[in-house]
Amino acid sequence: MTEDTTQDFPASKAAQALSKIEGYDETLTARVFGLNLMVFALAIAAIPISYTAADPWLSTLENGSLALSILWLPWIAGAVVITTMLWSTHSITLGQDHNSLGGGALGIGFTILFFAIAAGVSLILGSGASIYIVMGISGGIFTVIIGVVYSLLHNTRWMLTPMVLAGIVILLASIVIHQADVSVTGEGFSLGFIQGAAYFVTGWIITYRG
Repeated sequence: MTEDTTQDFPASKAAQALSKIEGYDETLTARVFGLNLMVFALAIAAIPISYTAADPWLSTLENGSLALSILWLPWIAGAVVITTMLWSTHSITLGQDHNSLGGGALGIGFTILFFAIAAGVSLILGSGASIYIVMGISGGIFTVIIGVVYSLLHNTRWMLTPMVLAGIVILLASIVIHQADVSVTGEGFSLGFIQGAAYFVTGWIITYRG
């Protein structure tokens, strides 16, 4: 940049340009985060629905219990691969270094945290509680925690409120479904639909906000 062009670009315009860049950064982050939620909405909906549909015949097979224990894994693995690609694209677009190890560690940490929450909820509710009410309450609490963590990581407030509301909706809906006079099959399908819808709508709202 020459001296003449520097003189033609006053400090006020430079400040405006920097503020636009910061706004672009936040907008892109909002859209990527929203798309991540919509991807996970499919996995989150598919897990209880898959268990509900597969349990009657997998439980009769010799290795059916093993298959049931890892039935959630392909859905989560697929979602993690896609969302990792989205965050990688986000980093490249902003000219940042994409730390795949850090992202992987965060994903593993979240997975461990979810199972820890589920174990605590199961212990509190007792042995008579169905797997679906445990998954629903755990999913609601987990969603709130995700909102808090990512709002702190990205120093933004716009993702906190939608995630907290989504978590509360999932938690309350799970309790209502469990208390209603529905079969275990109906409870599983209903939970999958509500969790998936809550994540998808929340992701759409955050993406639209971006």
